[in-house]
Amino acid sequence: MWIKVGNQEEINIESITPGLKFLGEDSSPALTNNYTDNAGLDGSVYNYSSFGRTNVVANFWLHFTNYYDYKLAKHDLYRTFATKELIRLRTDSSPATVRYVHATAFDIKPAGDGALDSLFSITFENPSGYFYSLYNSDVAKTYEQEAWQLGMNLPNGQDLQYNFVNQSQFRVYNASDIKVDPYMQRHELKIIIKHSGGAFGIENKTTGDLYRFNGNMDSNDTLMIDGINTYKNNALADNQTNYSYLTLAAGWNDIRIIGATDLDITFSFPFIYLG
Repeated sequence: MWIKVGNQEEINIESITPGLKFLGEDSSPALTNNYTDNAGLDGSVYNYSSFGRTNVVANFWLHFTNYYDYKLAKHDLYRTFATKELIRLRTDSSPATVRYVHATAFDIKPAGDGALDSLFSITFENPSGYFYSLYNSDVAKTYEQEAWQLGMNLPNGQDLQYNFVNQSQFRVYNASDIKVDPYMQRHELKIIIKHSGGAFGIENKTTGDLYRFNGNMDSNDTLMIDGINTYKNNALADNQTNYSYLTLAAGWNDIRIIGATDLDITFSFPFIYLG
């Protein structure tokens, strides 16, 4: 297991203290269904479902040579995990995906009187309920660089592209388990656009979303749709749009550009998984 605490460098968890071994971790999606009960009527009326906070339980073995080493090891572990910073977790069984978690309280005790070993667990709370690809879609990486792995819904034999130049129609692949929705679910989705000319539209024919930019741009301008907001050269420009936004369905999305033929457009987002 590798961890990245806040803005610190990523480290192998076994380097925190001598004698520490990571044994494995596990978690499950937390799906919550909401219903309305009506007095006098049988059953319940379904309202909606949502994915809730999950727990990631990581198991460890600690070996020490004497009581003093044990106390030093405990201090090293608590100093690392007793933090208010968000912790990024990554494991060797799933090196291309990460979770963003907070550690909860945990105990470290010898296995028995006079024992020189301790088996203990740390429960990490995953507020989003998701895990994410290590890199965003537009970062060109390979399996060898641990950017992709089996189980990430990647289509066999497909060269996935997320930058499109001078194309009026193209397809964007969302390898997530779910729809990427920057408004309803606050998912990360950045669309970066270069263009020289007037108004244009972007339609996702798969989801039915239609975004329009009504302003003007020249070759030195950069437009970024960041979630539900639009920025032109880093200045908020929502008033030059139709106040809409784009989502990406799981799998292939058919995109159409309206009113322009010169767009250089990049889709940047992490793939989202359940578990």
